[in-house]
Amino acid sequence: MFVPCRILTLSAGLLAMLLLTVTAQAQENVDCGYPLTNSERTYCAEKALSETEAEMRKAYDRLHAKLVEMDAELPDHLKGSPHALVEAQAAWKTYSDKDCTAYSFPFRGGTRGNELYRNCLIVLTLKRTEDLNATVEDYDN
Repeated sequence: MFVPCRILTLSAGLLAMLLLTVTAQAQENVDCGYPLTNSERTYCAEKALSETEAEMRKAYDRLHAKLVEMDAELPDHLKGSPHALVEAQAAWKTYSDKDCTAYSFPFRGGTRGNELYRNCLIVLTLKRTEDLNATVEDYDN
C-alpha cells in the first residue's frame, strides 16, 4: 500500500510534538533536590548548567556595557577593553571545555563521564560569574 510522504512526515511530526510535551510535563515533576534516576540527574544537571550560564551571560553583559562606557571616555591609545573582554570570554570557554574534558576523561563515554563534565562546567561557570561580577564592582568603585 502506498502512503504519501506528507502523511508520514505529518505523523512523525505529531508524534515528536506529543513526546516533547509528555517529557516536558514529566520533567516539571522532577525534584532536583533529590533526583533518583540517571535521567532525572541529567535533567537537573542540564537545568543547573543552563541557569548558571544565563547568570554568567548577565554578568558578562554588565561588564561589557561598563567597559564600553569606560572606553568612551578614554583616549584612543587606551581603548579596547570591550574587545579584550570578548577575547577573554572566548578563551575562557575554550579553557573550561578542555579542563572539564580532562577532568571527566577517565569516565568518557559513560553516564558518569557526562555527569562529571557537566558538574565541572557548572562549577567553573559559577566561578567565572563571580569573577565577572567582581570586576564590575571594582570598576564601579
